[in-house]
Amino acid sequence: MPRQKTALLSPELFYTGITRATRHCTLLIEQDISPLLKIRRPESSHLVGINCSLFDFTPAPDGFELLRREGYLEDRKIHRTLADVMVRSKSEVIIANLLFDRDVAFEYEKPLYAPDGSFYLPDFTITWRGERFFWEHLGLLVRDEYRRKWQTKREWYERHFPGRLVTTEEGANLSKDALALTQKHFS
Repeated sequence: MPRQKTALLSPELFYTGITRATRHCTLLIEQDISPLLKIRRPESSHLVGINCSLFDFTPAPDGFELLRREGYLEDRKIHRTLADVMVRSKSEVIIANLLFDRDVAFEYEKPLYAPDGSFYLPDFTITWRGERFFWEHLGLLVRDEYRRKWQTKREWYERHFPGRLVTTEEGANLSKDALALTQKHFS
């Protein structure tokens, strides 16, 4: 499997290959297995994206293409937390480790769907005392485009999940800010 071109690789193609083998199936993988890891995710399916069912048309939710974007999900999660969850930044490691240390259940970048079908990937989805909260860490507010996108996302949270969002911002005091926020909301 060539490392550079994996756009054709999908769960369906992989399934077809391994189920059609009559005696054995040999996989040739060059350098790393990240293309195989990527096709494990439902959003890698070509069939989901084209709504191929003859009996039921279910349009993909707004933003579904974000999940299908090349390299978006797995390959940039490079930091391992104490909870054995891979995250994208050292700042998110700090937050995840605080939550883990305090036995606060969380999921990282779990798609959150609004009633209108739109969705985002909160950095952390937290379940605390039977209720869900969403924690966003704002790492790049110094960039205009990031700030504009964050404004849109914040309005989305306010419209669909009022009172459920907590945020931290990048800075020298992140550890203390995150600890204070954790003590305030999840103690």
